[in-house]
Amino acid sequence: MQLIVTAIGDHQGRLFERVISGVRECECHVKECRMTRMTGGSAGFVQVEGNWNHIARLENLLAGLAQSGHVHFHRLPDDPKSEEENVLLYVADVVARERMGVLEDLIGFFSGQGIGLQDLRCSCYRMPYDGSNICTIHMLLRIPEQVSVISLRDEFLDICEQLQVDAIFEPIKPII
Repeated sequence: MQLIVTAIGDHQGRLFERVISGVRECECHVKECRMTRMTGGSAGFVQVEGNWNHIARLENLLAGLAQSGHVHFHRLPDDPKSEEENVLLYVADVVARERMGVLEDLIGFFSGQGIGLQDLRCSCYRMPYDGSNICTIHMLLRIPEQVSVISLRDEFLDICEQLQVDAIFEPIKPII
């Protein structure tokens, strides 16, 4: 059985630490975990796996933390096919001047093509030499095997040209 837990807390990650400690106390296992600091706070999520009784204990423990309004959890359905999808993993990296709509247009493009997002990161910063605001977008994409990657790449680069952004679209390279 699996559970997704999200936590939003102080910039030192104390709440996230309490969640991870609770996972261990309830004899569950962390399958995937991410935490990041954002301005004055931190946000994280954990995918947890365990027996039904261990997950139930963890849900009870998290319910106490959830009263603060900063911890949420959701039980995942048991669907063994979701892990076995035949997909290709590709990465799309985009650099653009910060302006409204770029992120939304890119997400909409991939969604409209039936492409799933595995991971999405976006950050904006000010360039030191000219003061312009730059936005970097990193997307890890799940491309179904029936989708033509060559056509998708061409369409993606076309939309990036229309949006006047710089982009890279390439397969994930294994780390050896």
